[in-house]
Amino acid sequence: MRELLVWGYGLLTVVVCVQAMRYGSFSFGAEALAAYVLNFSGLVILFASIPARYEKAPGKMRRIGAGAIALVLVAAGLVLMIRTNFWIAFYDVAIPGPVWLVVGGVVALLWSLERKARARRAL
Repeated sequence: MRELLVWGYGLLTVVVCVQAMRYGSFSFGAEALAAYVLNFSGLVILFASIPARYEKAPGKMRRIGAGAIALVLVAAGLVLMIRTNFWIAFYDVAIPGPVWLVVGGVVALLWSLERKARARRAL
C-alpha cells in the first residue's frame, strides 16, 4: 500500500516538473526534478542504513559511508531546491519546494520502513 504512496508522490512530482519545463523554463523544471530525485534517494538510503546497525552483515564503516553519502545527497537536493525557488501551485494553494521535499521525506521514511518489514517477513 505504501508503494502506491511512493508512486503517487513520484508521478505528481514528475508531472509538475514537466509542466514547469514545458510552460516555463526547461532548466528550471529540470533542476527542480533533480532536486527531488537527489533528496528522495538520499533519504531512502539514510532511512535504510539506520536500522542496519542491528544486523551483523554490514560493517560499521559501510554504514557510516552510506549515511554520509545520503546526507550529501539530501543537502545537495535541498540546496538546489532553495536555489531554484520552486513552488507547486494547486488551485489556490502554493506549496514551496522545500515543503514538498519534506513531504517526500515522509514518503521515503514510510517506504523504507515497509521494505524493511517485508525483508523481515521473508526470513
